[in-house]
Amino acid sequence: MAVTLAMPSFADPPAKKLDVSARRGSVIAQPMLSPDAWETDLQACVLEFKARPKCMTEQLLRVQPRLVPTFEGEAERVTTELTRWLGKDDLATLYRVKEQTLGEWMTIRHFVLEDSQGNVRLLKISFRRVLGEWWLQGFKLVDREDIEKELGID
Repeated sequence: MAVTLAMPSFADPPAKKLDVSARRGSVIAQPMLSPDAWETDLQACVLEFKARPKCMTEQLLRVQPRLVPTFEGEAERVTTELTRWLGKDDLATLYRVKEQTLGEWMTIRHFVLEDSQGNVRLLKISFRRVLGEWWLQGFKLVDREDIEKELGID
């Protein structure tokens, strides 16, 4: 599943939160502080995912896409798929395993999500600068069979 949308260092504060009314009523919302700040919030979600799976949906919806109205359905599908994949296991950790930077314009990051049994899934997130501000560009949950291909290690 993939969705492309319109888009900050670990030392930065957490990404800005948007209220639901602002997200649904506007195509242009607030940008994030940095991809690293957004990633810090994603790591916190991984630690609480089993108790509160909606944190993943909330994290993917935290920064409204800049150039399209919404991607709520796709974010909920990622959460549903991760919940189904985990079953009774916990989401143990998140590793950033690959990053591609296109100057200061776009960053694409690949994260391995590992469960408590050592099984992995890959989450690909892209961030883009629009008029100097960072926005979430898109995300994709990669099937287990395609992880090596996606990372270029097949």
